Amino acid sequence: MQRGCLSASQPSGHPSEDTTLIRQIFGGTCSSQIQCVHCLGVSDTFDPYLDISLDTTAAQSVEQALRELVKPEKLDVENAYDCGVCLRKVPATKRLTLHRTSQVLVLVLKRFTQVSGAKRAQEVRYPQCLDLQPFTSERKAGPLGYVLYAVLVHSGWSGERGHYFSFVRAGNGQCYKMGDAKVTACDESAALSQGAYILF
Repeated sequence: MQRGCLSASQPSGHPSEDTTLIRQIFGGTCSSQIQCVHCLGVSDTFDPYLDISLDTTAAQSVEQALRELVKPEKLDVENAYDCGVCLRKVPATKRLTLHRTSQVLVLVLKRFTQVSGAKRAQEVRYPQCLDLQPFTSERKAGPLGYVLYAVLVHSGWSGERGHYFSFVRAGNGQCYKMGDAKVTACDESAALSQGAYILF
């Protein structure tokens, strides 16, 4: 986090929307690519993000949820693609990837249902080190590593009530459990075995 803040404080040369410190630290860009199956024409759309929301309904790990996020989707019949070259609705494939990754990665695990706000309590494993390279638009040699330094946990049955606390790794490598009024040292294994809501 500290390295992300320090490097973000330097002039970046990015477009104007990336000039705020928050965008420079947490901001990235997703690429949504649609390819027509007839003419093979490709359409790219780029959208900024500050965090990445992961569907945990069927995922047992963060890596599996990321694979689902970037898995190609078929567009056909009622959601067919309106191709600008073919000038008609056609079948196509759509794929989301990370085009420009953020200095500090924030992953939000979707644990609350949209209708009732009830919390999904299934276990979702997350690693201490995450290689984001397989989920990017441009494959480069070597890993694109992120090291976990904080875990936000929600305790309770729904998004409308409950309690939030976190596990944070300090600069010296020691992990701490942080509540509203109490901070206690803990093992890294405790930080890696939580029902995480947000990962930094």
